[in-house]
Amino acid sequence: MSACWMFVILMGCRLGPSHSTQPQSTCVCHDQLKTFCVPPGDNVTVSCPKLDANHVIFKLLQDEEMIFNHSYIRDKKALNYKPPHSRVVVELHEDKENISASFRLTGLNASSHGIYRCEGTVIFPPPLRTVSSDWRILVLLEGHQCRIHAKPPENCGFHWIWIIALVSIYSIIATIIAIVIWVKLRRTDSQSDYMNTKPQAPRERRKKRGVQNPIPRHF
Repeated sequence: MSACWMFVILMGCRLGPSHSTQPQSTCVCHDQLKTFCVPPGDNVTVSCPKLDANHVIFKLLQDEEMIFNHSYIRDKKALNYKPPHSRVVVELHEDKENISASFRLTGLNASSHGIYRCEGTVIFPPPLRTVSSDWRILVLLEGHQCRIHAKPPENCGFHWIWIIALVSIYSIIATIIAIVIWVKLRRTDSQSDYMNTKPQAPRERRKKRGVQNPIPRHF
């Protein structure tokens, strides 16, 4: 029984660190949001991350859906590109080490409201990786949309802190209960061993019984 409770104690102590070491990179929500309230027909710029690569694909997302992408190779010199029949203008910026881009949204209308962000995917050199911009851009048009206060994004790190704290408290309580029960079981086993032990007869009683029943030497 004591070995079983020791196993429970070790499992409880193991549970806490396993959750605390879990990486938080899987959290997809961002805590940086810029809000722009613009008149119809105005322009808004969405910046992309800076990347050190020769071949990058920049993607523009609206409400987490890709609406436009642009492939850039360092040898090409097209630093400003406007796709046909589109209200998006791609502006590329290049220096000796990094390249970056920005998407300029032109001619905004009622259907243009939403949350925009940019991400860049490095194609060459390997490994293949995707980097998202640090900011999300909330576009609202003057009028009814600007009077609606957007709900701020949830902070995933704050949720993880609460989860880790609850798991740690649960592990500590389970460990304390297991130790108390283990100590009680040890005391019960000790008392049982004491009760099952047959007491020895006193010495005086054994001497008296020897005197009362002498063994005759002669018949």
